[in-house]
Amino acid sequence: MNHQREIFSSSQPLILESGTALESFDLIYDTYGCLNEAQDNVILIFHAFSGSHHAAGKLESDQDRGWWDSFIGPNKVFDTNKNYIICINNIGSCFGSTGPSSLNELTNTPYGENFPEISVKDWNQAIFYLLCSLKINTISVAVGSSLGGMQVMDLISKKDVDVKKGIIIGATHKPRQLNILLNHVQRSILKLDDSSDALKVARMLSHVSYISNDFLQDRFQYNTQDLETKISDDIVYESENYLSYHGEKFVKRFNKDSFILMTKAMDSFYFDESKIDNISSKVLLISFDDDLLFPAKDMVEFHKLLKLKGVNSKHKNLKGTRGHDSFLYLTKEYKDELEKFINS
Repeated sequence: MNHQREIFSSSQPLILESGTALESFDLIYDTYGCLNEAQDNVILIFHAFSGSHHAAGKLESDQDRGWWDSFIGPNKVFDTNKNYIICINNIGSCFGSTGPSSLNELTNTPYGENFPEISVKDWNQAIFYLLCSLKINTISVAVGSSLGGMQVMDLISKKDVDVKKGIIIGATHKPRQLNILLNHVQRSILKLDDSSDALKVARMLSHVSYISNDFLQDRFQYNTQDLETKISDDIVYESENYLSYHGEKFVKRFNKDSFILMTKAMDSFYFDESKIDNISSKVLLISFDDDLLFPAKDMVEFHKLLKLKGVNSKHKNLKGTRGHDSFLYLTKEYKDELEKFINS
């Protein structure tokens, strides 16, 4: 499916919402498929909090297939036979774009906790620089889940990018107090201890909020963990082992400073309703009925705001399979809604 990985290096300063500037920055991104002659077959995919540019496929340097592999490829929902698909790692993350682990040219040391505060708008501004460098003026479909959905909300309300269709999945247009407090507790855990154990525990807490009780109950019942496969001696139940496994897996691919930086950006996102007048895109909103973090009622509210302003918006509340993480798992109903909208 013509899977490529590129790095865009910008020497143009990026002025952040905080007033600080990144004098230069890198964005790592993956592409799938081919750009047509008219340059109007672009699908822009935005990753979630802990996601990356590696949305599908597997290059030689990759250990696993991409996080949305079942969605992207020849004859899949996002069809690489017809479309040119771009997925970009946000600045501030830790997968190759400029972030806390990058070298600060002024001090010749990694930014670490001194990396400047960033926002959803900052992420999209950096991506706009990339799109300009590629001479891409039209986005056929912009799609994002969770944090990525916030980016789509912001993108479709901008006047400088022509987005034909926007798909927003499992996201919210305003801060939610439960999420702010969960993120606050996670950041507090990270400030207690610099060890990887703190990052593991913070991720375990966040992972609990990503999944549903029904999923846990159906999968684990009341089963105890085999002695031979216990991750630690204090584990009794399979569900505890599952959570500890995901915490340890996360530590191997993420870092503390990016965790703090990106959760703060999510907490601060508030969609400016006055910008709804700028939206000319056709919009699909998808929520899941078991999503604790971004419940369907938030999507219903955003849908009403869009409809009041005459935006061509549709909302579907789907049966979830994994709570908030349902956006990662393709069911028939989910697939049908996406394909119907993309092909409409």
